[in-house]
Amino acid sequence: MIYGTVNPQVVAQIPSGSKRLLDLGCGSGVLGEYLKQERNCQVVGVTYSEAETALAEKVLDAALKRDLNELDPAELGSFDCIVASHVLEHLYAPENLLRRLHQSLNPGGILIVALPNVLFWQQRFRFLQGQFRYTDGGLMDRTHFRFYDWQSAHQLLEESGYAILNAESSGFFPLPIVRKLLPAGLVESIDTAAARSVPGLFGYQFVFACRSRQP
Repeated sequence: MIYGTVNPQVVAQIPSGSKRLLDLGCGSGVLGEYLKQERNCQVVGVTYSEAETALAEKVLDAALKRDLNELDPAELGSFDCIVASHVLEHLYAPENLLRRLHQSLNPGGILIVALPNVLFWQQRFRFLQGQFRYTDGGLMDRTHFRFYDWQSAHQLLEESGYAILNAESSGFFPLPIVRKLLPAGLVESIDTAAARSVPGLFGYQFVFACRSRQP
């Protein structure tokens, strides 16, 4: 499977002044291509997929095929912003990569992390039905090694040496049938309020902006 999407919640957290970015798990390079066009910045991408690397190297400043479980970030230089969007859960020891990334952040640099919420309300309902089923993509992607909720996602980052500057969730509130009858703006407001007030239940993803606590 080739991944190629722009996550607007992640983009919103990237500092506007970032000139050099690292996209871990860059997929086909769509996010980096968008940032290059909109932010006029340099983007380096890393992916484990040979097919994705071939696509990403056409649109990014550099694209490397690496196993993130073993990646030595020192070979890539330093960055104003590092993005790890829906990739850490695919690693068997994501905390190891997070600790190695400290040396790759410029002073004042920001790490953006997006993680899926395994306790999103739809998934909780499946658990209550006695279903624990792996899928091709989504919250229960069969290639996930790790699963996180709101608290354990915070714990992962804090114990890996990061101060969380901003933490958000994005998702939606269950409004069967009624959702199609209400004005779109009202539905969006309800979804946003629900994800903000009870992120661990109504958020399908968590997005964090972090800064290194290490000297």
